[in-house]
Parts: sequence; C-alpha cells; structure tokens
Amino acid sequence: MRGALHSVAPSLLLRLLLWLRLRLRTSAGLFQGALLLLLTLPTPTAAQFTLLEGQEASLELGGYIRGLSGIYDLGYTPPQGDEVSGFHAQVIRLKWTARFGSRAVLEVHDRLQGQVSSARGGFGESVAGFGVSAVPGRSVDLSTDLLEKDRVRAWHDVDRLALTVYTGAGDLTVGRQAITWGQASLFPVADLWAQFSPFELDTEEKPGVDALRFLAYPGTGWELDAVVADRGSLEDLSAGIRASKILPWADVYVAGGKLWNQAMAMAGISAPVGSWKLRGEGVLPYDLDQDDTGQPRVTLGADWLRGSLMVSGEYHFNGIGAPDADGYPEVLADPRFARGESYFLGRHYLGGLVNWSPDNDRMNLTLTGLLNLQDPSSALTPVFTYDFGQSARVSLGAMITLGEEPVFQEEGRLRSEYGTYGDLLFTRMSVYF
Repeated sequence: MRGALHSVAPSLLLRLLLWLRLRLRTSAGLFQGALLLLLTLPTPTAAQFTLLEGQEASLELGGYIRGLSGIYDLGYTPPQGDEVSGFHAQVIRLKWTARFGSRAVLEVHDRLQGQVSSARGGFGESVAGFGVSAVPGRSVDLSTDLLEKDRVRAWHDVDRLALTVYTGAGDLTVGRQAITWGQASLFPVADLWAQFSPFELDTEEKPGVDALRFLAYPGTGWELDAVVADRGSLEDLSAGIRASKILPWADVYVAGGKLWNQAMAMAGISAPVGSWKLRGEGVLPYDLDQDDTGQPRVTLGADWLRGSLMVSGEYHFNGIGAPDADGYPEVLADPRFARGESYFLGRHYLGGLVNWSPDNDRMNLTLTGLLNLQDPSSALTPVFTYDFGQSARVSLGAMITLGEEPVFQEEGRLRSEYGTYGDLLFTRMSVYF
C-alpha cells in the first residue's frame, strides 16, 4: 500500500483522502428519505416537566438521550485507514422552554455528545457523519471541547438559543433556530439555511442557524417568510424571502435572496391528483463573484398513500454535480459541496421510498433506494423501528451499496459514487423525557 500511495498524484490523493474522510457525511443523502421519514413518526409520549409556573411566566424542561452503535465495512482498505471499523456515540439534549404569557417564548437547547471509534486516524476522519455535518457558519461559537483524543471525542454545545415574540403583524424570532424551506425528502434543493444530515447521531433536531426570521400571514392561505442569517462573516451574510400560497388545487411557493456568494431564485409546487401527490421544485443560482448563472437543481417527485403503506419516488438533477466519475474530485473541492448545498456528486439520480406501519403504530419498516444514473451505482437502506412505549424507541438499520470501488494505484480515482461508501449496519435507541 505504501508504494501505491507514492504512485498517486499529490493533488488527486489529497482530494481522494478528503472524500474518504467525508464519505459518511456525504452518505447523509442515503438517509434523507428513510431517517427523515422515521423522524416524522409520532414521538413516544414523554413527560414535559414544568419546573416553574406563574401567572405570567413558566419554565419547562424536556429532551432525550440517544445512543447509536454500528459496524462500517468499506469493502477495501483506504490509505492510512481501516477496511472495517466499529463506533458508538451518545447524545443528551436538554430542551429548556420559557414562556412569557402569550407574548413570547425563549427556547434553549444544550447538548452533551460523546463518540468512540475503533478506526485509525481519529473519529472525525474514519467515521465521519456524527457531529461533522455542514454546520451553518456562526460568528459566535457556543461549543466547548471536553475531550479530544485519537479515537475519542466529547463536547458540549448550544444548538438553540432563540427568542420568539408574537406581534399583531407576525412572529419575530431572533437567535439560533431551525429553518426549513422546500418540499423534497430524498433530494432536497431548497433547504439551504441549515443543512441537515440525517445520518447524524442527533437527528431529532436540525442544526440551528443564527438568524432573524419574520413569519407573517397577510391573508387566507398566504405565508410570508423573511430571513436574515449569519454565515460566519459579513461577506457571506445571507437573506431571503419566501411567499407561499395554499390554492384549492395546489400548494405553491416562490422565493429568492442572497445565499453565501450567490443570488438564488426558487419555486415549488405540490398538487393532489387522485390518491397521488405530485411535487416539483427547483433552484437557479447566480454566482455574484463570477457574474455567471449556474446550473439549476431540480427535484420532481410523487407520493402515494393508502392506509399503513406509503410509496414515494423522485428524480433529481444536481447542477453542482459532475457529468461523470472523472469529475468527482472537482466536486469534492467545490465550496458548495463543503457547506452542504448538495450531498451528491453526480448529475442525474432516481430515488424511491417505501414505508409500512401497522395499525398499532408501534412497528415501522422503511426501505429507501438511490440510484446514480451515470456511474451507475446504487444504495439500499432498510430501517426497522419499534416503539416500546414508555418513551423508548429502538431502530435497526443498514446501508447496502453496489458500484465500482475506488482505485489507489497509478492515477488514483473514484470510479463510482455509492461504490465508495461500503456497507453499514447500525442500531439506535432513543429515550424521551
């Protein structure tokens, strides 16, 4: 293997190692459907503790403890890495809610996380995807590293710190908060304020973005959503506005604004047609630095629901992606990929999701499949979840991939997207309070 490393061009090797370090973070897209759907399941009944209660104010505490363990098998040995590794991670999130009558709400979430990995090179390199999602740029750092060793890490952070004031004109929220735009589940294109990697230990809540948000409802069926968001620097300060309308035959929205160094126009529509719901949305970016219009990102989808069974399918065009596998290193070096605008390397994708939940609502089975049409390569993600009641839920899941593995001899290159991910088996348990 040492000889193979010397035979790889340094710049390409650097990009390839970057890919390997980020492989599970990138594979977040594999779980966009399966785990996002799991998170929409009814949360087990949990007590919300009222710590203080008065005539004008109250203080409540809730939260959860979650543990995740797994075995990750690449199917090949990467440079300075392990073919098979094991990991365990734990998170405790406390949700503090202070209510001031009907006028305002202060929300604070603080969490303690710990991670252990058997892989060489440190947890962040070999088992990325836990605590390494594209966190929104923040000028104020509210995290503290408690322990950081080669294969062990523990830290504390504040992921929510937001005050919402209810006025006659609308709802004003200032501080670290979760903001979601868009309709797609497998291939989101408009969810750009706070990138959410579902393959995270802490998947219950999206990463908070430091922002000022104003929600108004000017008329029946109308919603206006205006956001000004910190991105870590004055140059990247972002702002946008979205107008949504519920029509008798469809839900539609149009949006636009400056996000990072791009001006973006967005639009989406979803409409019921018999027992189906048809969806479509797209984003068109304009690079303000290069004075150039970029390739669009578009997702078209359809959902079918009958009783305890739901079926979804989506086609995705990723304008950030490369037209073939030879261009993947360039995508990996793109700042738009690094900040989470897209978790995919190619251009054309198909995705499908099947979810079955019996009438007792305790058991749920989800199967997600993704296909990169260019490689071609694919990934299949089955997840089984059982709700034990008493605020406890257990999941067992896997990721099974097909595709050509990367090569390290001679020029060194990625030959497919999903063939690089390998296979994963994990268990997860959540306790709510």
